[in-house]
Amino acid sequence: MSTTGRRATVAAVVPLTLTLTLAGCSTTTETGTGAAPSSSDGGTTEVDTILFDFPFTSLPIYSVLSGQLADYAAEQGVTVEFTNDNSDLSTQVSNLTTYLNSDVDAVVSFPMDPASVESLAQQYMDAGKYWVTYAGDMDNQSSTLQFSFEESGRMLAEDAAQWAAENLDGAPKVLVLEDQLTQIGQERTRGIVEGLAEAAPDAEIVAQQQAVTPQDALTVTNSVLAANPDVDIVLAAVGDAAQGAYQALLSTGRAADDPETYVGGLDGNLSLFQEMQKGNMVRGVVTVKSEDIVKATIDIPLALGRGEEPETDVPVYLVTPDSPDLQEYITAFGG
Repeated sequence: MSTTGRRATVAAVVPLTLTLTLAGCSTTTETGTGAAPSSSDGGTTEVDTILFDFPFTSLPIYSVLSGQLADYAAEQGVTVEFTNDNSDLSTQVSNLTTYLNSDVDAVVSFPMDPASVESLAQQYMDAGKYWVTYAGDMDNQSSTLQFSFEESGRMLAEDAAQWAAENLDGAPKVLVLEDQLTQIGQERTRGIVEGLAEAAPDAEIVAQQQAVTPQDALTVTNSVLAANPDVDIVLAAVGDAAQGAYQALLSTGRAADDPETYVGGLDGNLSLFQEMQKGNMVRGVVTVKSEDIVKATIDIPLALGRGEEPETDVPVYLVTPDSPDLQEYITAFGG
């Protein structure tokens, strides 16, 4: 069956109700660098208060993680505080500068631009505090928290390739929604592209464009579909972007349960999981379990404070409509 022939652009427009929700990640085999700052008596610094600096506060994942972090921190007998960076680098730098002189013992920071906060990280460590880099590496850090960025991209690409082989006639046409602005995004995107080339060498990537938020992806996907209405597969390096792409496909008249469309993303997302459970065209999500990332965010600083080498690997999982624990993911992400 010709992929071009089976796609007909339909004028019907579906109202967009982007009540988005996301979360997620992947795993690495690296362990923490374990550079523990010394207290005045030459020992390690006990951790009582942790600052969680996640700049993309408008993303659905943030509300999922922040609530669970507060609960888990309380269970561990520590306090967690949160910045409100509003996806703005200057605000992130300002907030981190302010907290430098507070009583926080450790910061877990997702740097929007690592180069812009390297000196701050060094100042935190000079002040006897721990700096944990979330979703990447920096030159100045006590440890890192990662989740198999490139491998998670490969996992998604391989699942999409298998689905295409089983469900499409002819070479699939693919839209890749990439993230080239962060280390995690770059490695995930590389995993998707290289994994697709290996698992589906006949696939054609008709477009590869930057999109992180649902709104970004909605705009980009609509534009790509206007020129390429026969896209069969959309793979997103960020789960929220996958949701925006899904909405864009619907807005062009693609049926929610179109049997010849695959939408997949990296990062758990409540809406994606719910559409998957309904049997719609969301067919693959590679994600961490939210409880794993929450525990790592608290446990890594605590381990550093005890002078221990922290475990920084957070495993990732491929979730499909056939996954027996799909409902568990829906519940974990707020459903």
